[in-house]
Amino acid sequence: AGCTLAARAAVEGLQLVFVSPSARPSVRGSAVVRHAEGFPTEEKKDDGGFMKFLKVEQDIELSPEEYALALEQEIGTLRKRYYIGGEVKSGNLIVPWKPVDEDALEKDARRNLKKNGIADPEGTVSMDEEDSQVDVLLIGEQDIRLDWAGGAPGTKVGYIIERKRTQDMNYQEIASYENMATSFLLAKQFAGHEYTFMDELLKPGGYSYRVLCRYRNGEVSVVDKKEITVPELSGVDTGLALAVLGVISVITVVGSYLLDQPIK
Repeated sequence: AGCTLAARAAVEGLQLVFVSPSARPSVRGSAVVRHAEGFPTEEKKDDGGFMKFLKVEQDIELSPEEYALALEQEIGTLRKRYYIGGEVKSGNLIVPWKPVDEDALEKDARRNLKKNGIADPEGTVSMDEEDSQVDVLLIGEQDIRLDWAGGAPGTKVGYIIERKRTQDMNYQEIASYENMATSFLLAKQFAGHEYTFMDELLKPGGYSYRVLCRYRNGEVSVVDKKEITVPELSGVDTGLALAVLGVISVITVVGSYLLDQPIK
């Protein structure tokens, strides 16, 4: 028990600030806090939890007990995206029809730790070899955002994003690393880079997205495939709008007829 308390205190005491996961460990005796070039000044989403403070210039060496606590806390933070209050129990899913893959959740948590210089001291499994699953989110009423983290670069060239309506047979390319406007989809030379793509002003209906990765040998693999529905615009009832338009048209016609009649 004393060892566990000491490990928890050590983990909770790490309130530092990290730089890009591609940065090499510093050889200086103490870490100098600085802002990483290319990082946004505002966080795109609230990850909170353990990773909120772990932003250091050096890799952080934790004992197996400390790493287990850090991993548990990061998994708990990720669960808040899928469970109400992060509590895993029946009927507590934020999206009831979308089950949570706990293995993928742990994989993402390990990748987040690794990306920020916190490696598994036991080195049991390298969790950053593969790309993460793709998160597909509805932003507002007409926009869709895709998020995923790249794995080890290897021989990757870049990513391609495809989309189709649910009822359609074939996917169509909507973004590629080959296009200047979406060149940010080029594979980075380090694991853990977070990719984000916005698909804007979509019509209501069901959509399927597919993220592909192309390699130097020409091979293309599927990173992930997700489906999502864009709802009808709120506050607009098509039937009611047509009915009102019809009434207005009738009134206009009748009014015009009456005005054309001679006064007796």
